[in-house]
Amino acid sequence: MNEKLTILEMQKINKQKVKLLSTKKVYPGDISIRLDRFELNKKILEKEIVEHSPSVGIIPVFDDHNIILVSQYRPATKKTILEIPAGNIEKGETPKQAALREMTEEISYTGKLAPLLRWYLAPGYCTEVMQIFIATRLKKLKARGKLDEDENITIKRMKLITAIKKCISGEIVDCKTVAALLTYAKISGL
Repeated sequence: MNEKLTILEMQKINKQKVKLLSTKKVYPGDISIRLDRFELNKKILEKEIVEHSPSVGIIPVFDDHNIILVSQYRPATKKTILEIPAGNIEKGETPKQAALREMTEEISYTGKLAPLLRWYLAPGYCTEVMQIFIATRLKKLKARGKLDEDENITIKRMKLITAIKKCISGEIVDCKTVAALLTYAKISGL
């Protein structure tokens, strides 16, 4: 994602004059950190920004309003978290291709995808934009795709209403999952 586009988007939203003065890579890697220096309201500010590739999240939905979630250990939280299948968009992939690949790898299903929403996961410090898809007409695949080396995924099938209750009670703590499921429940008339 282009840093200047992000600043321009911010200008339009906040109607404040923002001028990017400099940007410097502090840590290069799959997830990079840069230091932006900018002028906002006549003040010079510095902000560390996490540069993260775009990603996808998928709500796999069966005809009986059951959905598939995945349970996996997340080192940053030191907990096993229940969440929607999700992952990064790899170079050369479209969001739809990435969603189909992630479904194959994580849950061994394919299906018909429809876009739901696109959002920033942590816009205060990170560039990651996630496209959420609804997957219907699910078809079980014979074999699961290859998981990433840091993934130890357990597949959980449950009623959408049960997942919504888990979001509201705080049992589901992953914000992309909570936001996606509550949005889907609202538009599906649940």
